[in-house]
Amino acid sequence: MEKFIVNATFVMAPDCEGSFLDWMKTEAFPSLFARSSLAENPRLQTVIEIGGEKPGPDHGLSIALQADFPSLQSAHEWNDNVLPDLLAEFHKKFGPHALFFVTILKSTTLD
Repeated sequence: MEKFIVNATFVMAPDCEGSFLDWMKTEAFPSLFARSSLAENPRLQTVIEIGGEKPGPDHGLSIALQADFPSLQSAHEWNDNVLPDLLAEFHKKFGPHALFFVTILKSTTLD
């Protein structure tokens, strides 16, 4: 069965991790996933290495928010109608020295 994943990666100063995770837990996750039943299996993934190099004070902290969707249409709908409010709020709270990028992935099997 095909599945699609919306991946929003947030990049910020390492010292923002605690406040970012608190915001995700208390505001962002409840808002995102209460507004739409399209998303399944929401999760956060923290980047621990990039090309063999560990993030540190000289590098931004990257945390990815991911959710699964049963169709490309539902992934686009969530990306276009639900996610923009979160992205704007992230920029307000953590900008201007923080950024994000969004990708839509298709789960691929080697069957």
